Amino acid sequence: MNGAVRLTLGLVAFMWLQSTWCGDAITKTYEECIEEPIFEGRVCTVQANRDAKVGVILIHGLGGSVDDWQSTIPALAKDFHVVAFDLPGFGKSDKGSQNYSPTRYARLAHFLADHYFQDKPYHVVGHLMGGAIALRFAAQRPLGFQRLVLIDAAGILHSLVITKFQAGSMMVRASGVQQTRGFVERLSGMILEQTEWLPISPADIVDTALGRDRMLQGGPEKIAALGLAGEDFSHAIASVTEPALILWGDHDLVVPLRIGKVLAANMPHARLEIISDSGHEPMLEQADQLNAMLRKYLLASDDVLAEYYQQAPPLPAFASERLGSCSGKNDEVFEGDYRAITLRDCNNITIRNARVGRLSAINSRLEIIDTDILGKKVGLLADDSDVTITNGEISGVIAINAVHSQFDLAGVRLKGTEAAVNGVDSKFIFSVSKVSSKHTDGFLHTYKSMVDEEL
Repeated sequence: MNGAVRLTLGLVAFMWLQSTWCGDAITKTYEECIEEPIFEGRVCTVQANRDAKVGVILIHGLGGSVDDWQSTIPALAKDFHVVAFDLPGFGKSDKGSQNYSPTRYARLAHFLADHYFQDKPYHVVGHLMGGAIALRFAAQRPLGFQRLVLIDAAGILHSLVITKFQAGSMMVRASGVQQTRGFVERLSGMILEQTEWLPISPADIVDTALGRDRMLQGGPEKIAALGLAGEDFSHAIASVTEPALILWGDHDLVVPLRIGKVLAANMPHARLEIISDSGHEPMLEQADQLNAMLRKYLLASDDVLAEYYQQAPPLPAFASERLGSCSGKNDEVFEGDYRAITLRDCNNITIRNARVGRLSAINSRLEIIDTDILGKKVGLLADDSDVTITNGEISGVIAINAVHSQFDLAGVRLKGTEAAVNGVDSKFIFSVSKVSSKHTDGFLHTYKSMVDEEL
């Protein structure tokens, strides 16, 4: 073998090794840190395919970094100008004791979109806390923004609901017994409700340097987590009119699928899809499946998306005479239309995809999902009962009449000509729900202990 051939082969081998070792050579990524005006520090970014005509911003979650997108960036960079960045307080970006709230992070994302995309249209993808940031960003209606993707979005529901769910998940992981979840959630809920009487809120702590430094030791992850817990996304969910794809791991024990269902049902143009065999980090656990779903959605034409989000035809007028009842039973399921349903001494009852003229629950535990209760006088009467409601509308002269009962409502609309809620010695957790009555008109995202009062 002569010298020229050896030199040529050596150069080929060197170039192959260089492309194997250097991520920049494979994905054509560009890293830089720039000064930003929101947190007044440096934010570090990774870009790929800067010549593409359409952009995508990737926003990681709590405790994460751009490394979370290591498989996503090259998949999207085939067609898009991709920008991923380390949130301030994380990764290579500047850190400190600052107000790391979703609202401020969303302003930073807006700055980066203007900086990198300029006249390009672009999409936004967020994971976990990054999903909450992306939702807040989309609600700002920035120019150039086109489509939204939320992956296992964290927060959104009231912090009591999320903490109860995570306590239940912890016990399920420890015991391996799914049946322990309900007991642990109820127990943790009773404990956590006591914190609602504290004179200081999460927002008060995050907003002040003293609160951040004394109570959170200035830790960015603690500050960001509390900042997320203190935000109300009710108006954001209702105001995002651009197409939104909600993706959720089917085995996520960190953030409940219930959030995805609330988002999909209450955003004007949203759709929920499940990522199979995945926990709360599908970018790492099911990268190929996630990337295929992202590309299919982001590359779809507007006409295809219009069909994708086409509204279901309206249901016929409610006129059912069917009656449903349960007495001393467990695990019953009610679906479809009922003039009335009566539950007495029943546990683990599910009412889903239904329309009900009147619902009565006495000494019962039930979950209501995607159901409308179309009451004339009282829509839902609960006495000594535990009721969880996800999505749907409840109406009547009094929408909910509660006595010695507990309610967890998420994404629910309550309409009462006299009162949306009449509560006697009852407790309510409202998550991104809307109330309309002569007493109250607007969104509720709060915990309320009602001795004898109306909403």
